[in-house]
Amino acid sequence: MADTMLTFKNDELHRPMTKEEIKAKAPYVFAENPTNPGVSDRYVMATTETIIDDMAKLGWDVVDCKQQRANKRSKVRSFHMLAFQNPKVFITKIANNGEETVDCFPRIILTNSHDGFHSFKFMIGLFRCVCSNGLVIATDTFADVSIRHINYTFDELREMVAKAISTVSDNISVMNEMQKTILNEEQKKALATEALKIRGGDDEDKPLKVADDDLEDILTPVRDDDKANDLWTVFNILQEKIIKGNFKMISNTNNKVRKARPITGLAKDLEINQALFRYASSMRAAA
Repeated sequence: MADTMLTFKNDELHRPMTKEEIKAKAPYVFAENPTNPGVSDRYVMATTETIIDDMAKLGWDVVDCKQQRANKRSKVRSFHMLAFQNPKVFITKIANNGEETVDCFPRIILTNSHDGFHSFKFMIGLFRCVCSNGLVIATDTFADVSIRHINYTFDELREMVAKAISTVSDNISVMNEMQKTILNEEQKKALATEALKIRGGDDEDKPLKVADDDLEDILTPVRDDDKANDLWTVFNILQEKIIKGNFKMISNTNNKVRKARPITGLAKDLEINQALFRYASSMRAAA
């Protein structure tokens, strides 16, 4: 089984977004005034653009972004997310043929709003190069790290980034253990069932209906590189399918088989990613 390691050097897979590109995709990022007219006069607005500039000074550039979709129920909310990546920090693996290849990039995920509902919050993510697949991982060592808008300082941000990087080695250890954990068919189906529950919700009144064909559908790899039975690979297959949709599942309301839609809600995307990673990583000892 291939080893996974953290590498610090330049790589061609890193392309920062310009501010114009960010603004076109997530205009909330560049709000100059609070989007919520009901915030207190004492509300001090530290803009996300300031964080972008300060992160760039530390070598971390924006490579992806998204914002909460506007709707009638959240006219004042301006929740948005940025993914920062450093071209000198990435994770490689040594394949069975002895070649070193880039496996994924650690990312620092920032969520923020300019509406008084959220402080800056930072999470660790991984971008898997083989499938252009990003996920936000759940880790106790870097949980709920936030910076308040008031009295924001560059030194505080630098300390946060250093803490984020220090957790990457722990995450690599988890990845290695998941790569070495081989799942049998029953365990793969159990993980797939949990993935469907995490996506669709499950409660005592309306238990989720899962058919074997549904499990087979979301466990089928999209690409040849993912034809393996280790926990890390199976997890990545499921994570991609669950977020991107287009797989078959039974509706809880009318029992009809339908195609799942992609997850587009920002908060739901984060919730599913973290919950699925938490469950999958817990299977290391059980497998």
